[in-house]
Amino acid sequence: MRPSRFLLAAGLAGPILFLVIATLAGWLRPGYSARTDAISDLGVGENAWLQNANFLLFGILLVGYAVGFRRAMAPLVGVRTASWGAVVIGAGAVGTVGAVVFPAAPATGLFHFLFGFLIVMVSAVVAACYGGRVFRRVPGWRGLARYSTWTAVVSVALFITTFFVLNPASPMAAAGIGGLVNRTLATVAFAWYAVTAWKLLRMYRRTGPPTVLSDTTMHPFTIGRWASALASGRPTGSGRSTP
Repeated sequence: MRPSRFLLAAGLAGPILFLVIATLAGWLRPGYSARTDAISDLGVGENAWLQNANFLLFGILLVGYAVGFRRAMAPLVGVRTASWGAVVIGAGAVGTVGAVVFPAAPATGLFHFLFGFLIVMVSAVVAACYGGRVFRRVPGWRGLARYSTWTAVVSVALFITTFFVLNPASPMAAAGIGGLVNRTLATVAFAWYAVTAWKLLRMYRRTGPPTVLSDTTMHPFTIGRWASALASGRPTGSGRSTP
């Protein structure tokens, strides 16, 4: 597997591994309920190391995907625009570190929310908004752009709902579904990384990386030829990708 594909695969593997390991950590925690308890609760108490390692692994994979995303998207939308997307994706890793440094314990719960959960989720939502706007420029990607926009909308709605159902002072907490809503939010928001990574991996398999003539510009003919190949499924005879 080429380095760029390996980095893109990190975006596909990250959300899947995160949810699988969180589920395993919940099974190993006596008295833990995935319906009522948040994922972050697994970072405190018995076997907390497992979920904390899960946070860090997810952060590392996000950074890898950010690098691969920039390399793959730069020929399509320009280096500057692709770099902004990479920064937004990579920012989520800061939140995963914050979630470990400030666990969801009573003494550090507020810091966990501010420097962990909030950063991770805001990064995911902004990344989806970015995709909803930028992917429209790529031929044949309007469906992915719509998916990105709806991911952002649904994630914001679930984020607000999570805040209420997990807040003991809220009447909605009595429903006892805080953990379920929290997991739904994580699944919807993090799925964007996996879906976009899969799309980029398929693009590489079908057409190969396009030739980039400089770090900031591509010759118009190169863009047009590769865009036509994306639309038709024809190979392009790829060259070097952006470093």
